[in-house]
Amino acid sequence: MAVTSTLQQGSADSTSQKIYWSEELQRLEIDWTETLGYPCKLIVSSWENGIEWWSELEDETHRPVLFAEPGLNFLAETDSPAIKQWQSTVPEHLLRALQPFRLWNFSLLQMAFQWQEMKDLLVSNPALVWLAREYMDSHEVSFGKFRELLNRKQHQILEAIGLTGTKSAIRSLRRLQVESYSPRMAELVRQLWRQPSLVARFNHQQKIDRPFMRLVQRLPWVAGRPLAKTLDTIDCRWQYEELIQLAMDACSMSRHDPDIEERLACARSFAAVENIHNQVVEVFNADHQGHLARSMALTDDNGELLPFHSPPHPGTADIQPILTPQALSNEGKRMNHCVGSYIRQVQDGEYFVYHMESPQPLTIGVRVRLGRIISYDQIKGICNVQPDVVAKDKVLAWVKDAVTVSNALFKENSG
Repeated sequence: MAVTSTLQQGSADSTSQKIYWSEELQRLEIDWTETLGYPCKLIVSSWENGIEWWSELEDETHRPVLFAEPGLNFLAETDSPAIKQWQSTVPEHLLRALQPFRLWNFSLLQMAFQWQEMKDLLVSNPALVWLAREYMDSHEVSFGKFRELLNRKQHQILEAIGLTGTKSAIRSLRRLQVESYSPRMAELVRQLWRQPSLVARFNHQQKIDRPFMRLVQRLPWVAGRPLAKTLDTIDCRWQYEELIQLAMDACSMSRHDPDIEERLACARSFAAVENIHNQVVEVFNADHQGHLARSMALTDDNGELLPFHSPPHPGTADIQPILTPQALSNEGKRMNHCVGSYIRQVQDGEYFVYHMESPQPLTIGVRVRLGRIISYDQIKGICNVQPDVVAKDKVLAWVKDAVTVSNALFKENSG
């Protein structure tokens, strides 16, 4: 029996190439002949047959070097019947543990087939495998030495790769919640796990995800305090991320006032953080001389605020860009929220703010990279109220169009 579907480069189901599952041979057969113009197949064997891959040409077979990656992600979630058949041969717990890996997942699966220590570690602590594999690449460690490393106790592995080598650090690492094991995320984890006193305060933190780690990276005093435990109690994702944003904004607007930070650290509810934030907003926006905003902003030699970059999208009749530092300050006062504290990010070209009046007054913050809108960051009404469904749908439709338009303009200008 052969199951046929199409194959995608990178994530294994999106090109027009044919991919077959051979029940008789227990392998995937991927036909590249049409693309390459000569007979060529990529073969991937099942778990029972050793998890190998090789290329078959018309008159020869090419086998890769040890633990080489095939260049396609066969472990990602997929709609391809053929790939699903191949995945079904892999032990489910290994497939689940390897799906967050974007690099080396096939070679790690091969190692798990050959090395019991890799198989065990992927099940018990896949994040530790990730950090150890990152270390292997950056320090040019051989596969033999890598296997020797994996045979150590888990806290000894952490210590060997330059991180806090304690049993509590291992327990905290097991609670790491990230969707993708990327190099950028690995650097964030390394920054935190190099600090023994900080990691010790993670001991009872149940939710250690990217937003929490970013918060602790900027405000390390949060770890181990009631505010961190409050975050653990919040199941609603938007409310969880909103609480983190409120805390960071309050610290920024207060210029890290020790009293404000201590009050935040002791906050035991969303409402408590929101109240502190709103009080800081009132003080910030009531400063008609603007010296708080000015102290956070870039100025020229005469002390004048530097202007904003051109908007990444011109806006529409209903959604207009905030073009000057004064207009941004006015937006914060009018809407009674903290958007005025984003002045430095807007000056740096990393952020931009728009205002929509109808069907609901909203402030829209978008993330900018290389002059392009890459995503929206916040959509806030007066006093930080959430947008209603109609207004939010209108903003999201505009954001989708703005991303497309700004990308097109970027390509036109750079081409």
